[in-house]
Amino acid sequence: MKNFYRSNILLALVLALVICLVAMDIILFSDQPGAFWISLPLLILVSGLTLGKLLQIRLNEYAYYDRLDKSIDNANHKALMSFPLPVALVNDERRILWCNDGFTNAFFRPSEDESSLDVLTTEHLSLFAGDGREVRINGRWYRVTARDVVYSAETKDSSRRLIQTSEIDSANKVNILYFTDITGFKSLQEEYRRSKPVVLIISVDNYDDTLGTSRESDKTFVSVQIDRLLEEYFSGMNAVLRKITGDKFIVVVEERFVQKMIDERVKLLEQARQIKINDRTVVTLSIGVGRTAANLSESESFAWQALDKAIGRGGDQAVVRKESGYDYFGAETQRTERNGSSVRTRITADRIKVLINSADAVYIMGHGYGDYDSVGAAIGLASAVRRMGKQAYACVSRELDRNGNVKNLSEQLLVRFSEYDPPLIIEPKIAAVRFTESSLLVIVDTHIEKKVDSRELFEMADPSHVVVIDHHRKADNEIQAVISWVDPNASSASEMVTDLLQYFGDAGTLQPLEAEALLAGITLDTKDFVMRTGEATFEAAARLRKFGADTILVKKLFATPMKSRMRKSAVIAAAEMYRGFAISVVDESFEDIRVVCSQAADEMLNITDVDAAVTVYPIENGWSYSARSLGKINVQVLMENIGNKKDDGGGHLTMAGAQIYNITREEAEQKLREAIDRYYDNLPQD
Repeated sequence: MKNFYRSNILLALVLALVICLVAMDIILFSDQPGAFWISLPLLILVSGLTLGKLLQIRLNEYAYYDRLDKSIDNANHKALMSFPLPVALVNDERRILWCNDGFTNAFFRPSEDESSLDVLTTEHLSLFAGDGREVRINGRWYRVTARDVVYSAETKDSSRRLIQTSEIDSANKVNILYFTDITGFKSLQEEYRRSKPVVLIISVDNYDDTLGTSRESDKTFVSVQIDRLLEEYFSGMNAVLRKITGDKFIVVVEERFVQKMIDERVKLLEQARQIKINDRTVVTLSIGVGRTAANLSESESFAWQALDKAIGRGGDQAVVRKESGYDYFGAETQRTERNGSSVRTRITADRIKVLINSADAVYIMGHGYGDYDSVGAAIGLASAVRRMGKQAYACVSRELDRNGNVKNLSEQLLVRFSEYDPPLIIEPKIAAVRFTESSLLVIVDTHIEKKVDSRELFEMADPSHVVVIDHHRKADNEIQAVISWVDPNASSASEMVTDLLQYFGDAGTLQPLEAEALLAGITLDTKDFVMRTGEATFEAAARLRKFGADTILVKKLFATPMKSRMRKSAVIAAAEMYRGFAISVVDESFEDIRVVCSQAADEMLNITDVDAAVTVYPIENGWSYSARSLGKINVQVLMENIGNKKDDGGGHLTMAGAQIYNITREEAEQKLREAIDRYYDNLPQD
């Protein structure tokens, strides 16, 4: 708009200057007549030059518009000038050659000083071809469409013979642009999007287990508190709220209010934690939000999927479905203790036994660089399957990577099973050769495809012949399996396998060595029964002791050489503090770097004022992170967001890790600090 007013502003300034000079001369005439007659010629000269220059500028503008008007074919000039839409002719250099009154009134009046289309939009002209493109100009929306102008005088289409070739260089391509105001349509479109109904499914975590031993009066009180909380929270959202079971609710609410919930990072989760049972246990919710659905039915389906993922990740969080995956909010409390003899465990065991009985062989595989939990769970389950009369093998890679590191962290445990005949433990590449269409693949201690010990063996199995048993919180890229038992409330995969074996009958009775393998896995992931330990964990350990597991022999599995202890001390000594995190970056790789760095992260938690600890160390073509916390910091969320989702970040609230490839040491450390900053920025504000 500045071009439209430029000459008027200039005129006002000139008139103000002339008035000031006249006022000065009047004052001089009354006080100093002699000075007045001296300054009068100067006043006349300045005023004349100024007004003459202004007149010249206005004449140049009129000449410019007259020249442009003459360049337009007379047959179309009148029609375009009265055309109801803003219209402009623009050349390849984005210069506006001509425009009608509609364009001038809506935007600005081009001049020789400024006639570029860039004042309105910087989009390339080719983008306006066909159906055009939506552009926001001065707070309003326009659909800008373009068509080429044909110069040939031979064409009989007068609407395309707009510019006279004698006036404009025909070598330059010229486009005619039409600006259609669609602000009203965009407002309706936005209102439709914001008013679109979205389905939410809300579940009270572990409702039956939490209230199972409570008095009836306490159950009623808590139930009323939850009902009142939800009613008050959704009261101002024009929502439909219905209780579908004792612990589940369905809510239908407009998209505008869902966005508000997300902007507030779903404060409902925090409000639910204010409800306490017996002044000790807090109420937590899992929420599934079915956004981006085409209709209500699909939104409900999406909401159930999101709720399943929220529960699979440990509850106390909201999972929001979006076009390219999920967003997660919450997950700030410790896990809920699980019941080792739950109905779900028994049903899962029965389903797995059916698959085992129909298979010709069963292969159990864990994650890459298998630890005592991964390998122990595989050994325990393989031993039980063999007692069912089936061929069963624990598949563990014992090869070296490019850095010379063994691809498993449980060599001391594997040696103890070397005398089994036929071998209980085999290489995954051997299993891949033996695998048939009737074979069953069981994956333990991971549910992420990229983390399995052998990609070759994994790809041999159809999803209908794959079972997943894992205790990590669910990630987006989970393995497709006929049975996927992911329980983040379990301390370890070894605890889950121990629970399963209760329902295997006599086949679930283990030998002492096999029980020690499972006990070692539980001991590793609970940090000697300190972290993530509940009633079910001790029950599982008690059953393994009943089978003859020797705790002293298990303890010896965790013995480390003096050299490794010295390396661990060096890693701890190199740590630096950053916002409550102890961070240690290891520059050079060594043979047991994964074990040393994970142990160092555990021990750094004993340092005063440390809420979480992270070690960063080199791996093949990248860097790995090992993160630990005491529960105040959710390191799983931290590791998931340290890079792209594809970078294999995840784990548990108190123990997680991530790998990022093709970056430098400095970039790896910087990504960690940025992830820590984002974590604190996203925490709910008090």
